[in-house]
Amino acid sequence: MSIFDKVKEKLVGHADKVEDAADKSVDKAADIAKEKTGGKYDKYVDTAAEKAKEATDKIDGQPG
Repeated sequence: MSIFDKVKEKLVGHADKVEDAADKSVDKAADIAKEKTGGKYDKYVDTAAEKAKEATDKIDGQPG
């Protein structure tokens, strides 16, 4: 295994961790927004959260 393969493997692992952390942050922000609005805008908050998660899934350049 070359040095480049090792570096690539570590970077992919790190990107996965970043994606997971970003997804958790999106969920937390959505929950706070729903709480602060009293549930009045849940549909919009959910839509925005899904779009944000779609964006975080692209952090490492790989789908999903």
